[in-house]
Amino acid sequence: MKKSYLLIATLLMLMLTGCNRQAEKMLCALEEQGVGLIIDNHGERTTYGKPGVQDLLYLTANEPERLKGAVVADKRVSKAAACLLIEGGVKRVNTPLVSTPAREMLQAAGIQLYAREEVPLMLNHDGTDLCPMEKKLLDAKTPEQCAAILRGATIEGFQMLDMLNEQGLSLLVFNHDSLTTHANRGVQDLLQLISLQPERLQGAVVADKIIGKAAAAIMATGGVREVHTNIICSPAKQLFEQQGILVFATEEVPMILNRDRSSMCPIDTQIAEIESIEECVAILQARFAH
Repeated sequence: MKKSYLLIATLLMLMLTGCNRQAEKMLCALEEQGVGLIIDNHGERTTYGKPGVQDLLYLTANEPERLKGAVVADKRVSKAAACLLIEGGVKRVNTPLVSTPAREMLQAAGIQLYAREEVPLMLNHDGTDLCPMEKKLLDAKTPEQCAAILRGATIEGFQMLDMLNEQGLSLLVFNHDSLTTHANRGVQDLLQLISLQPERLQGAVVADKIIGKAAAAIMATGGVREVHTNIICSPAKQLFEQQGILVFATEEVPMILNRDRSSMCPIDTQIAEIESIEECVAILQARFAH
């Protein structure tokens, strides 16, 4: 039995040594070529040289297949790079320098990591302060939140959704450094805001418990810039995307159901075929005026 354990341990050590040798070869190539990123996917190797995480942002959005299952060599792996590597589904990351939050994030995602050096937090290039991206993501809890913030979301939006769920609220609106909370069902609070306080919605960050097409139409007409929600229906998400509004949802569903879950929410049913968001809002205002 002891011999079997010894054999397994020896084989694992040999495998690890072999992987580390391959990692060093990739890192040497990274340094010799003066690039920031090398991706090896099933023997097809590509190099990238844009600053920071620009290449990873492009790849995750436009060429995700390049990252899926790949072995990557990255010049510096901060929390920002780690979240995008996780999103891309890489298999292994090799780097001369990793920050502790990045290492913890990669390990939690089950991604193999080889790093020559680890630092508590990634500093900027002249070593005078934190790397701007590392600073921006300090309070982000998950890879998904980190990736969203890199694409323009605010940490306040995620914190608002947590607050909404913890306090049993239905709607939070943050604008002009002021947060308002609301607890009515459906779209009543949104309709009241767009009718009586439209300035509250213009450029606002909003957290809403559930978003159907009706809520999305009101928010879009009101000019919100960022939306966070637990559940969103596909038509609502599509509406936000068409209007250039950032939207982050825990879950996407085909439709929002009525209370007994037997069919579509009656409010969304009424505007299901209406394309104009202004017309949707007019119909909703008329419905709730009585």
